[in-house]
Amino acid sequence: MKKHFLFPLFILLVSNAIAQNSSNSRYKIGFKVNPNISWFNPNTNNVTSDGSRLHFGFALNFDKMFTANYAFGTGLNIFTTGGKLSYMVAEYAADGKSAMVNKVSRSYNLQYGEIPLTLKLRTNEVGYMTFWGQFGLGIGVNIGAKADETVDMVWKQDSTASFGGSATQWRPVTGNVSSDENKIIKDDIQIFRASLIVGGGIEYNLSGSTSLMAGITFNNGFSNIFSSDAVKVKTSGSQSFITQDGKTLAPIVEKITARSNFIEFNIGIIF
Repeated sequence: MKKHFLFPLFILLVSNAIAQNSSNSRYKIGFKVNPNISWFNPNTNNVTSDGSRLHFGFALNFDKMFTANYAFGTGLNIFTTGGKLSYMVAEYAADGKSAMVNKVSRSYNLQYGEIPLTLKLRTNEVGYMTFWGQFGLGIGVNIGAKADETVDMVWKQDSTASFGGSATQWRPVTGNVSSDENKIIKDDIQIFRASLIVGGGIEYNLSGSTSLMAGITFNNGFSNIFSSDAVKVKTSGSQSFITQDGKTLAPIVEKITARSNFIEFNIGIIF
């Protein structure tokens, strides 16, 4: 429950700091909404990206001005990102005498709280307009992970012997195993996400230090966000299995590795 109070508490603390410095322009605070288009960038053949998704976020910006043209930008971003992935997973019976390989297709909804650490550059005001750009890092923590999931059986093995030596050959099969909406998958997602932030936009002065803001930001994740496994896939596209004495014993599994990226559109107000 603590995560639901994080953003309001952050706003209260920063707003109090701004109020104490309202007699000068060394600080700027802003609120914005951020619809985004997000997708995954897999790093192995084990995972296939099946498209992008439209998500939403909002943020509190806090700029510490060094001069009229340079600032350190930080704040708190709360956003949902994701995409669509498909991969193979191996499942075993408790007695070790049967197993299957299933194709999992997921549409992800991953929510993060992120603190940006950026350098922000601003032009002088020209006809009520100021142009800005920013560059830096984002440090994110996962605060929610759900997915719409479909599971289809691809391979199956049944045997009266355990998977130690005399198991029967695997055989291809077809059949839907299950589907689930809004499945909680926090155990499959790393808690931390690191990213590169590059953005730019414009501000339109309304009166005094109050301006409307619009911009676009590319948030490029560079850390693996997954902690689950998938069946290893060869460059030819076929699954990899452990074999012994001409028998196919078990699929080879590896960690899923993929980065999350998104482009967000920023609309807000600055004080």
